[in-house]
Amino acid sequence: MNSIIKKYNEVNNNQFKNRALNIKTKSMKISQYISVSLLLFIMNNAFAQKAFDAVYYTGKTQNISVQFMLANGYIGGSEIKTTDLKTKKTSKFLPNFDEEGNSDRMKFYHYSTSKTKFTDYFILNGIKDGYDENPSTIKGTYNFDGHAYDIILKVKK
Repeated sequence: MNSIIKKYNEVNNNQFKNRALNIKTKSMKISQYISVSLLLFIMNNAFAQKAFDAVYYTGKTQNISVQFMLANGYIGGSEIKTTDLKTKKTSKFLPNFDEEGNSDRMKFYHYSTSKTKFTDYFILNGIKDGYDENPSTIKGTYNFDGHAYDIILKVKK
């Protein structure tokens, strides 16, 4: 009887040790997975660079609300969004790089996904690719139907 109990205890001990080893192995794999994931997340954020600083401006002209996003550091990322105050229709204007020569003015053409040609556009003065200190106001004109309307854009607070 003692030999049977002894054999039973040895089998149980071996099973217990195998279970403990399996649990320990699984927990080590999980902790390694978490450690590697955390390391990759930290490295990704450490090396991620911001392409530009977005500075938002607002203004109004001819029943149109104007929002300008200045991409300080990458001027090509700038855009103007307008909302007609009567109809609530929104439009987007993107910078034009075809016109060289006048470095302090930038023209923004009406953008359409349907490739519709629009004649209205904005010209903003004093625009450059990077600012040490962002301007508090930006002046320009909104050109529509042969008329130029002055606009002053102020930093959105």
